[in-house]
Amino acid sequence: MALLLDQLDFFKECDPQKLQPLLLSTKFKTYEASDILVYEDDDINRVYFLLEGEVKLYKVDRFDNEVFLYTLKDQALLTNIGSLDCDRISCFSNVEFLLPSRVISFDLKIFKEVVKTDITLLVKLVNMLADQKQMIDCMVTMGMVYDVTAKVAKMIYEHLDLYNSLKKQEISYRLNIQPATLSRVLAKFIRKGIIIEEDHKTVILSRDELAHYFTEGL
Repeated sequence: MALLLDQLDFFKECDPQKLQPLLLSTKFKTYEASDILVYEDDDINRVYFLLEGEVKLYKVDRFDNEVFLYTLKDQALLTNIGSLDCDRISCFSNVEFLLPSRVISFDLKIFKEVVKTDITLLVKLVNMLADQKQMIDCMVTMGMVYDVTAKVAKMIYEHLDLYNSLKKQEISYRLNIQPATLSRVLAKFIRKGIIIEEDHKTVILSRDELAHYFTEGL
C-alpha cells in the first residue's frame, strides 16, 4: 500500500512516517466505464482519490433527468469534504466513471487526523476543496444566469479544444440543453460570421463577438 501512496501527488513531499496511520485503512480498486462510485443520497465514511482515469459528476432532477455538473481526471479528489470535524459525508452528487479508472481510498477519520498533522497536506486539501466549490459555483451560475446561447458561447470561447474533442450530443449533455437547441445556436453563430466549421472542427472568427453573449449585463 505504501507504493500506492507514492502514486498520489497529494502525499508527495510528506514525511512517510506521518502517513503510517493511513496504511491499514488504505484500499485500492479498479473500475470500468459506466461503473458508479457513489450516489448522491449516499452517506460515506471514506475519502476517494482518482489515481488514473476520468469521472463525471451529475445530479438527477425530479423528472429523473441527469443534470451534468463537471468531470474530473487523474489525481483528483472525488470526495466533497464539508468539515474536518465530521466523520461522515453526505454525497453532493453521483460519481460515474467515463473511462477505466484506478481509485485509492482512506478511512475519513484517519485521513483527516493525518492531514491535521501536516500543514502542507492541509493547504493542499483546502485548495482542492476550493477548486471543487468553484466548479460547483460555475455550474450554478451557468444554470441560473446564462441562457442557452451564453452557455454555448462560453464553452466555445473558454474550452475550444474540449469542445472540438466531443460529439455534439455529448456537448449538449454537458451544457444541459437539447441537441436541437445546440444546433440552432451554432447555426446562428455561423450565420453571423462568429465561427465556422472546418474539417469537422469549430474555428472562432471573432472572439469579441462570441464573448459578448456571456459577458453582457454581468
